[in-house]
Amino acid sequence: MIEVVERPSIRKADKPDVIMSRMDYVIICQVIERLNEIDMRDDELSFLLGKPNNYVFSFIIKPSDKNRFNEDQLDLLPFLLRCPFSKILVNGTKAGNVQLYHTKAIDEDGYKGFSHIIYPEKGEGTRIIWKKNNAPKGSTRKTNKPLLELLKTWIEQSYFDRQVNALEIFKRLKAESSIKFRVSDIEKCMKILCGSRQALLQKDSIDGVLRYWKEEL
Repeated sequence: MIEVVERPSIRKADKPDVIMSRMDYVIICQVIERLNEIDMRDDELSFLLGKPNNYVFSFIIKPSDKNRFNEDQLDLLPFLLRCPFSKILVNGTKAGNVQLYHTKAIDEDGYKGFSHIIYPEKGEGTRIIWKKNNAPKGSTRKTNKPLLELLKTWIEQSYFDRQVNALEIFKRLKAESSIKFRVSDIEKCMKILCGSRQALLQKDSIDGVLRYWKEEL
């Protein structure tokens, strides 16, 4: 869960640290809200988008980066977050930019995040803190063994003879399987299948999306 904390701000600096599109900022805020509503973690959303684990949250904590949701990914968000498009692209969002002041990354015991202040045209600003809990040191996710065995069966049935992405795997599991799983369970299983111990699949980023296919003999 990504927590959003509002606290009293400090005096406005002369110049903002970050200037970003208001629409980009609204999209980030809406994605955070929806992730919390459906109990999906940002790394799980990143995985379904075929990106590194920190893709979504890295954009949140470093909004000055060039990374942002491109048009293709925006089209996927309503499906992945189980909401109408208007929940992501909010009608009536004003044009222009948002200025972020006193920005800083947070990396403390137990959680990491990003803090910033937004000031209205008049009056005091509000400090916003986006933060999420770190996994405890030495912790590992348990492997969903029924899911792992099903994916091995798919390998035998030639499903992975072509390159497939995480979203395709997720959709087929939702449509055909009665196994209970989280998105993170799929990711864990795919790491095992691509790992050196089993080496049943290989993976690579193709056109910016991570894809999986059967290891050639």
